[in-house]
Formats: sequence, structure tokens, C-alpha cells
Amino acid sequence: MAHPLHATALTIHAVTRADISRLALIRGIDINETATAVKVHDSTTHRRCRLHALPTWARRLVRAAGIHGQLKGRAPDSPLFPLITAQDGQQLRLTATGIRYSLKPTP
Repeated sequence: MAHPLHATALTIHAVTRADISRLALIRGIDINETATAVKVHDSTTHRRCRLHALPTWARRLVRAAGIHGQLKGRAPDSPLFPLITAQDGQQLRLTATGIRYSLKPTP
């Protein structure tokens, strides 16, 4: 069973197709209060950041990830997935492989 943050990062990947470097930029403040949308940052410019609608099935999990960061005492503008996206997402890639999920970058 995957850690909830791993599951959330993979869920956001499935919905947005954001690569590891973009998943690493997602912060608590990038999820709106009702978790109906997540902002995915462009790695080079804020003009290309996109707001992605989240499907109903993903909202509770994504909202829980935002709350998890708060419970850990992280500032709202801190990255949500700092450890699992480090080292080119080695930890997240292991989780994806374990559940036979393809964690491919955006084409």
C-alpha cells in the first residue's frame, strides 16, 4: 500500500500529466480549499502555470495531502512532495513501478 503522499502525487500526475519536476513545485497553497483544482507550475515561467480541475474521486485524497503538510508544520507555500520528488523522483518512481503505473513525463 502506498503512502498517502505518494498516492496523491501519482493521482495529480494521472490527472495533469505533470512530470517529476513540476510535481516537485506543487505547494499546499496550489490546492484550493475545496480541492476542486490544483495549480501546476511551469519550471521556467509563471506565465505558463496551469490550473487543473480535479475529478470528484481525487478531491479527498488531494485535500488530505494539503492537510498533511499543515500537520507536519510546513508553511502553506512549502512543497507538498519534497522527499518523494528528490533525486529525480526516485521514491515516487519506485512506488509507481510497484503498482505498475507508468510515470512518464509530459510529451
